[in-house]
Amino acid sequence: MNIKSLLIGSAAALAAVSGAQAADAIVAAEPEPMEYVRVCDAFGTGYFYIPGTETCLQISGYVRFQVDFAEDSAGPNGDDWGYRARTRGYLSLDAKSDTELGTLTGHIDLQADSHQDVFLDGAWIQLGGFKAGYFYTEWDKGINGETDVLDGTIFNIIGGDTLLNAVSYKYEGGAFAATVALESFSNAKNGFVEFEDGLGISGVVTGSFGAVSADLLGSYDFDAENGAIRGLVSADVGPGTLQAAAVWSSGASRYWDASEWSVAASYKANLSEKLAITPGFQYWGTLDYDASGDYRGSRDAWRAGLTLDYTIVTDLTTKISLQYTDVDNGVGNKGAGGDQWSGFVRLQRSF
Repeated sequence: MNIKSLLIGSAAALAAVSGAQAADAIVAAEPEPMEYVRVCDAFGTGYFYIPGTETCLQISGYVRFQVDFAEDSAGPNGDDWGYRARTRGYLSLDAKSDTELGTLTGHIDLQADSHQDVFLDGAWIQLGGFKAGYFYTEWDKGINGETDVLDGTIFNIIGGDTLLNAVSYKYEGGAFAATVALESFSNAKNGFVEFEDGLGISGVVTGSFGAVSADLLGSYDFDAENGAIRGLVSADVGPGTLQAAAVWSSGASRYWDASEWSVAASYKANLSEKLAITPGFQYWGTLDYDASGDYRGSRDAWRAGLTLDYTIVTDLTTKISLQYTDVDNGVGNKGAGGDQWSGFVRLQRSF
C-alpha cells in the first residue's frame, strides 16, 4: 500500500464517521425570550412591574443603629446614668394596580429589632378610599422633633395603643380631606369578644391653605365611654416649619390617658440642605385619674428638648435627641414624679 492509497482510505473513513454523527446530532432548543423588569412611574418613584402582571411593586426600608441614654436608669438602685444599644431592620412592600374602582393597594411592614423577634408593623388592603387591615391610627401623628408625645404613651398606663386592626374610609376633595375609622382594641390572639366590646371610632378632617395646614381629630372609646380631641397646625415660617398641637380628654381612654389636656409646639429650622435643628416643648395638665377614668388632682408635667438631624450622604442620616422631663411630685397613678434627662444617638441608612 502506498501513501496515496492510505490518504484516500483515511478520508473515506472520516466521511463515514462524520455522516453517522450528523444523523444523530442533538439540536439545542431555542432560548425563551427574557422579560426584563420594567419601571412603573404611575405611582411615584421606586416602583417596578412584577413580571407578567400589571401590578407595580415598591420595596423600601431602613437599617438603624441607635444608642439610648437616660439619667437615673441604671445601677443597683437605678440612680446612675444608663445606656442601651439597639439595631433595627425595617422592610416595606407596597403593591399597587389600577382598577375600575380606583387604585388597589396591598401593603406590608416588617420590623426586626435586635432585642426581639420579627413582627408585623402594619399590613392592609386599600381600594380607592376604603382601607382595611392592621395599621397606625391618626393618633400616631405628631409634630417635628422628638419632644412631643401626642398618642398618650408618656406614662404607658392604658392609652396610646395606635397600631390596631381597623377599617376606614378617606374622602379627598382638593385642599380638604376627611377620614372615618372603626378600630378594634381586641387582638385576634385573645380570642372572640362580644360585638359591643373593644371598639372605638375616630374621625379626622384635614385642610391645607397655602403654607398652612391643619387637622382636627376626634376619637371615642366605647368601653371607657370617654373620648379625646386633638388639633394640629403646621405653617412654613422663615427657614423652617412651626407646628403646634393641643389635646383635650373627657376621661382616660385607650386613645389618650396621659392627662386631661396638653399643648405642644416645635420649630424645625433648616440651617442648610443637610442640617436641621428642632427645639420643642410640651405641657401636660391634670395627670391623674380615678378608677372610673375621671381626672383629678392638680399634678402636671412638662418636657423641653432639642433634636438635631444631619444628612451625612444621600440616604445616610444621623439624629441626636436630648430631652428634659419634669413631673410633679406626689402620689398618683402616674408615679411619684421627678425630673430626668434622656435622649439618643441614631444612625440610619434608608433605601
